[in-house]
Amino acid sequence: MLNRYEFEVLSYLERERKGKFSVRRLSDTLCISGTAVMECLKSLKEDGFIEGEDEVLDITPEGLAALEPYRVKRAIVLAAGFGSRMMPATADRPKPMVRVNGVRLIDTLLDALTAVGINDITVVGGYRFEKLYDLLEKYPFLRLIDNKDYARTNNISSAVLSSDYLKDGCYYCEADLYITNPQVITKYQYASNILGSWSMETDDWSFRMDPDGYLIDYQKGNTFCYNYYGIAYWSPEDCRKLREDFAQIYQEPEGRDYFWEFIPFVLRHEKYKVEIRQCRKQDIMEIDNYYELVQLDHSYAPKGIK
Repeated sequence: MLNRYEFEVLSYLERERKGKFSVRRLSDTLCISGTAVMECLKSLKEDGFIEGEDEVLDITPEGLAALEPYRVKRAIVLAAGFGSRMMPATADRPKPMVRVNGVRLIDTLLDALTAVGINDITVVGGYRFEKLYDLLEKYPFLRLIDNKDYARTNNISSAVLSSDYLKDGCYYCEADLYITNPQVITKYQYASNILGSWSMETDDWSFRMDPDGYLIDYQKGNTFCYNYYGIAYWSPEDCRKLREDFAQIYQEPEGRDYFWEFIPFVLRHEKYKVEIRQCRKQDIMEIDNYYELVQLDHSYAPKGIK
């Protein structure tokens, strides 16, 4: 079992492969003190996980084996919503299948997942579900689930339908994000976390970080906080807890009205320790309405208007 600092150093070296890695470079990139970096490099060399001299380092086969327990192999993608604010672009297709500058929204996520070797991917659809079959031409390994209750419930119903596949450590993603930096999806994960970008003020969904580094204060509108992005990773243990909590809350009188994220971030918050994995605002673009779509892709603008 790697400690957290060893994991961060080793997974970074795996991602970058052989190169020159000064202590300063590792410290600045990973936000770990130089002293901790030097201790990690010493222990990783002693264990035979890395090799090299004069700052030219490379991960060994033993190092790759040490990272294997942290490799993410599964993902669940929620794609059932109607996307009414994107009309008329969503008149004949679900929002994730809308093209932006020639690329379907969901492709930016699926390409990022497959780029790091994740092929066990479950996509839960609902509105115009049949359109999702078009994905199989490019991604024949997808598992598609039809949520026939999508119009009568919130997205917790998609969570319940896909819960059998929420295990072993899993990415949990919303499908209507336009990902401009695929590196927000990484091959290895150490602990449950969710992406967030720092914001001085926002009127959107957001959260803060407690002194121990975990998510608190999930709410709409905030200051000195992190904007919520619908890409999370859940550890094997938290996957188990989520399956239980989704099933229990869904059976409650108002259970069908919840968004899935309310369960671990609000209703059962005390059971989960979720880290905030920081990204930049430009890494992921949320397209909330047709006007924002037009701003990104002028082909949707009415004739004569740009």
